[in-house]
Amino acid sequence: MNVTPEELAPWVAIAVSAGSFCYAWMNGRSKKMDEEIQGIRKSHKDDHEATTIRLAATKAEIDSLKDRLTRVEADMAHLPDKDVTHRLEMALGAMQAEMRELNAKVRPISAMADRIQEVMVEKVMS
Repeated sequence: MNVTPEELAPWVAIAVSAGSFCYAWMNGRSKKMDEEIQGIRKSHKDDHEATTIRLAATKAEIDSLKDRLTRVEADMAHLPDKDVTHRLEMALGAMQAEMRELNAKVRPISAMADRIQEVMVEKVMS
């Protein structure tokens, strides 16, 4: 089986033509893919920058909240707890009872002082 170059020439031409077509098709697809990849990379970079900015703002807000919480905790440490508050309420109740008792004892003395003052004013006027 001897193949002459004249018989082989059409097949070589078809192979070269098919190869050129595949190369052009792959190269064209590659450019489209490169453009899409560049677009995705740019979008990813923009998203990353926006996320970084939001993350920095969130960190600053968290730091601010930590500071506020620390101040509130410090203020709360100085406030009385429920037991101390209950004892204060009980002491105030006892003091109110003593004040009522004292008021009841002072009322007659006040009335007596008023009467003495009236008598003295009458003596001075007469």
